[in-house]
Amino acid sequence: MSPGSEGIADAQDVLYRLVDKTSGEVLVAAEDLLNYFTEEGREPPETVTFVRAHRTGRARRKTEHAELQVVDRQGRTIGGYVLGKVKAGFWHEHVPSAEDRPDVDYFLGDTCEYPWAGEIWRRWAADRPVERGEWARCPSDRHGSWLHVVQTAWFASGRNATRYGTGATAVVDGSGFTTRDGFYCALGEAVNGPGGYFGSNRDAVWDCLRTMRSDGAAAPFRLVWRHVAASRQALGSDFTDIVLALFEEAGVETELPPG
Repeated sequence: MSPGSEGIADAQDVLYRLVDKTSGEVLVAAEDLLNYFTEEGREPPETVTFVRAHRTGRARRKTEHAELQVVDRQGRTIGGYVLGKVKAGFWHEHVPSAEDRPDVDYFLGDTCEYPWAGEIWRRWAADRPVERGEWARCPSDRHGSWLHVVQTAWFASGRNATRYGTGATAVVDGSGFTTRDGFYCALGEAVNGPGGYFGSNRDAVWDCLRTMRSDGAAAPFRLVWRHVAASRQALGSDFTDIVLALFEEAGVETELPPG
C-alpha cells in the first residue's frame, strides 16, 4: 500500500488522525490512542501512543501546527484537538503479521483531562446513531467526559450554540442525574435531541439562550423541569435558581410540575 492511501476496510479501523494543519498532511492515522485522555491534575505523560498506526506520512516526523482529529468509520472528522508542536518519538516493533501496523509514540506536550472521552469517542464513531438517554446509562463519573464529547462533536459538525427547533417543549427529568455535568447532558438532549448540546456551564447555557432569536434559529420554547426538588438536592438551590432565572430572562416559559 503506498503512503497516503488506505483501503476501505483500513479506513474503517482508523479512529484518530494526527494532521499538519498548514499542509493538510496526515502524519499518522491510528486505531486507538493511549495516554492522551487522562485524569484531571495528573502529571502529563512524556509521550502519547498511537496504537496500530496506519502510517501515511512516514518521512514527516514533526510539525509546529498539529491537530488531533477523531474520525468516524467513513473517515469523516467528528472532533478535533489543536495541539501545536508535536514530534515523533519511538516507533515500536511491528505487530507479528504481514501488516505494517506498529505503535508510534509522539511527544504532544498536552493531554485531554476527560479520562473516559476515548471510550466515548469510539462509541460516537460507530455506525449507529446516539440513542435517547444513552448518556444516563453511563456511571455518573463519566458524564463529564460524555458532555465533553458532545460539545466537541457539536461544534466540529458546524453547528452553533443555539436551539435547532426539535420541539416546542423540552422536558428535563430532575431525578435522572446527580451532577451538574449530568444536568447539562440532560438539557442538551431535551432541547436538541440525542447527542445534542445546549451548554456545558451556566455562561454557555446563556450563550445558547441569547442566540435563539439573534441568529435566526428557533424562538424560545417551553421547558418542563420535572422533579425539580431532586435537582435542588443534587445540584444545590443556588445553582438551580440561577439556571431557572436564565431561562426566564430569555423568555422561555418554565413549568415545574409538583413531585
